[in-house]
Amino acid sequence: MLDESKFDVHLKLWALRIPCQLCMVATRILNGYLLDKPRVRPITEDPTCEKNRYLILSEKVQNQDLSDMPEEKLDALKGLCKIEVLPYSLTLGYSYWSADHVLKQILPPGWRCLHLLKP
Repeated sequence: MLDESKFDVHLKLWALRIPCQLCMVATRILNGYLLDKPRVRPITEDPTCEKNRYLILSEKVQNQDLSDMPEEKLDALKGLCKIEVLPYSLTLGYSYWSADHVLKQILPPGWRCLHLLKP
């Protein structure tokens, strides 16, 4: 039996709480600094308030003070609205990964390249 929990990858990220009506403008400002993972949307619901959304920042933003981002982007964001930076946890589970990724994890090393051989 395959233990699907072994495929879980836990990401500790930062998110910005932004009013819904400002999300599109904020995403343009944050171009290159939002989470960029296939099948994962960088804008998600705010569980505490339906008037806000979370904009999930990429893994390259490591500091809560957003010092990893260019100052002009920060200034543009601060001019848009009050910025609230929150910790955001994301788990990429078994269903996220492709069959190829799963096979590479469970097959012994010698078997991993067999799919490259064609009759």
